[in-house]
Amino acid sequence: MTVDYSKKNLQKSSFKNENLVRTSFAGSDLRGADFSGADLSGANLSKVKTGITPLNTSLIFIVALVVSLLSGYVAMLAGTTIQNMLNSVDSKVRTAGIVSIILVVVFIAYYYWKGGRTVIRNFLIPAILISVVLGVVSYLADLGTGRGMLFLVLALLLVIVMVTIGTVARALAGVLSSTFLFILVAVGGSMFGTTVGGGIGTVIMAISCALISKRALGGADGFESLRKIASFITGKWGTSFRNANLANADFSSSKIHNADFTNADLSSVNWGSSKKQNCTPVVGQHSEL
Repeated sequence: MTVDYSKKNLQKSSFKNENLVRTSFAGSDLRGADFSGADLSGANLSKVKTGITPLNTSLIFIVALVVSLLSGYVAMLAGTTIQNMLNSVDSKVRTAGIVSIILVVVFIAYYYWKGGRTVIRNFLIPAILISVVLGVVSYLADLGTGRGMLFLVLALLLVIVMVTIGTVARALAGVLSSTFLFILVAVGGSMFGTTVGGGIGTVIMAISCALISKRALGGADGFESLRKIASFITGKWGTSFRNANLANADFSSSKIHNADFTNADLSSVNWGSSKKQNCTPVVGQHSEL
């Protein structure tokens, strides 16, 4: 006799490799449940809720917030470094400060467009190497102290660290499928950076991190590393349908968040008006898998 699992709290329940053909889970809470390898063909999964349990959501949020605060602090250091360059009595250092601002703007725009690995390999590493060479040549040729290039390199390195940490923090928050938590993490990092001495530049860099992470989670090319983090969290703490048979299953009117459909049979699934977010493979909200 088929068991009726309708309208039940099934958080973190395991149905691994079970025969659940035409079983009803209608209206149930399936957050953190494991259906790996299960036969759910023809199952009624309408109005279900998948994703990460509230406890694990809280823990991931705390980690994301702490990382975001660290990003804000590093952003403050980067901003202070550039500000000191602009206020220097040495004209070469001031010039290097202006160049730093230009490079940071180009870096963030390039990062948003092409992704972190590409911008670091094709833009930042060459810029840093050229700066080091110019600083050394300037010092050896007695054309200056090389301090301007040294500060420029330091500012760029701090920006790299800040953007990397910041985008990871926002990506972590974005995986939680909560716009409120995502905004809270983003704002928390920027406010902390401003509180400890950062200026408007800190806020701008925090906003840039948020936009970059949103683009990454949206499936844009060049952000594979950030998506691997998101996929790991979904696979570890979300609802797992890995290798499951979901042929002809009904997911209509469901909230399908942080669900892992890797290698699942999704033929003839009725998605209806379900809302899908942060699933593996990556799909957009309201879109088909």
